[in-house]
Amino acid sequence: MESQQRTYQTRLFLTEAQGAIFSGYASLYGKVERSLFARLQAGDEINHLKRVFQKHFGITARQFNAVHAGLAGKISSIRELHPELIEDLKRRIKKARQVLKRITKPEVRHQKKRRLAILEQKLQHQQQDRQDARVRLCFGSKKLFRAQFSLEDNGYSCHEEWQSDWQSERNSQFFVLGSKDETTGCQGCVATVTEDGSISLRLRLPNVLKEKYTIISGLRFEHGHEAIVASIGSNLSEDKKEWQAISYRFVKDEKGWRVFVTISVLGIRWISDLRSGVIGVDINENHLAVTETDRFGNPIEFFWVSCVTYGKTAEQRRAIIGDAVKEVMAFIIDRKKPLVIEKLDFRKKKSVIEKQSPKYARLLSSLAYTQIQTIIRARAFDAGIEVMEVNPAYTSVIGRYKFKDRYGMSGHNAAALVIGRRSLGFRESVPSQLHGTLPLPVRNRGRHVWSKWASVSRKASAAYAAHRRSRILSGSSPSPAFGQGTACDQSAWTGEIPVCQSLLELFE
Repeated sequence: MESQQRTYQTRLFLTEAQGAIFSGYASLYGKVERSLFARLQAGDEINHLKRVFQKHFGITARQFNAVHAGLAGKISSIRELHPELIEDLKRRIKKARQVLKRITKPEVRHQKKRRLAILEQKLQHQQQDRQDARVRLCFGSKKLFRAQFSLEDNGYSCHEEWQSDWQSERNSQFFVLGSKDETTGCQGCVATVTEDGSISLRLRLPNVLKEKYTIISGLRFEHGHEAIVASIGSNLSEDKKEWQAISYRFVKDEKGWRVFVTISVLGIRWISDLRSGVIGVDINENHLAVTETDRFGNPIEFFWVSCVTYGKTAEQRRAIIGDAVKEVMAFIIDRKKPLVIEKLDFRKKKSVIEKQSPKYARLLSSLAYTQIQTIIRARAFDAGIEVMEVNPAYTSVIGRYKFKDRYGMSGHNAAALVIGRRSLGFRESVPSQLHGTLPLPVRNRGRHVWSKWASVSRKASAAYAAHRRSRILSGSSPSPAFGQGTACDQSAWTGEIPVCQSLLELFE
């Protein structure tokens, strides 16, 4: 049975003495982490550093391992992102240069040149860092570090006030690493379940501090309490194969300290059945388009759920996404069919913001695509719904030209239909009406069908651009950009499928 890593959090209510102990632990943890990073960048051996750091900072071997594990994760993620960041910057630079050629207004051209120069400088730094195998880490965040150069604009009256916040941010958390080889899953923070069902933690403190342990009692988690209790119980069994690692991260914010507990959660058995069909979901900047299909790839039902995150805070965005995913998952659980989404690199989509209208660019920037996918996967895992991924190539184009008018659905619901059909293995051929506009030489007729859809996409983009220019010159409101049509609810269509104006006339 598959498992997922889950992290749950709750607020800690500490005494004044415990608060001072936690602050001292976090301050020491920050010093060790920054010193270890500097020594690793200098090329020192980790085994030698472990002995030196234990003696110099007065920490245990497990506490050093926790610092090293957290730091190694940060370094590894930065190195893995280097190639993607470089490619993303190249795409942005290419698009910025294309946009710059079309701009004639001096003030706008000046700003675009500045943006292009910034992108080129970032690209140069990323390429140099990758070549030198260098990792740049700013402990305390770059945003807060740069705030010292504009104190008044960032709400500071003097440099000392900023420095106090800077030190507080750099020393605001510490990590306790768990291991399934240890009793209760973590020797550094031993968890027990009391008679009233609450959780008690016995935290092992560094040797340099006066106290050896501190105990936090009465912990209850609003979400995941039962799962944490089950993990603690499994670590008490005699069968070591059932033991689980439990890791803890203690973080200080404006209201005090919080604890984040990471455990492994076992999923339930799949209740979804691919033989009944699938449900495709197309994630867009302001809604989720959902289309259900049968096992033959025919649409059964389609609708969309609003998910507008533009202009919202992080908490509001999380709540909006959660409500939207909850509504979608209720429909999927009722149908008991696998969920299909696109395997999309959202950086590529955001790299074309340069050529979009300011309004659409803001909507696209505010789209929390990764967060939506994460919540969808978590809810599907809990419900026993299988999640499948497909290649996103030309789903919008295929949906618009093959299924949108045929079934009276929006372009996004048609794309969701293509997503679902692709998971079932259907090959989407180009409609016969388009063959007249796609004269292909004999040598190209054996190519993959996506090469034909690529030609359709290029012609459609050019046709829509010309259509928008003609509408603007004539004084009429411009048509929506390709792939940005308004989503339609199935309940809006009654009776026969409406006869929609064909987009093929744009090619003529």
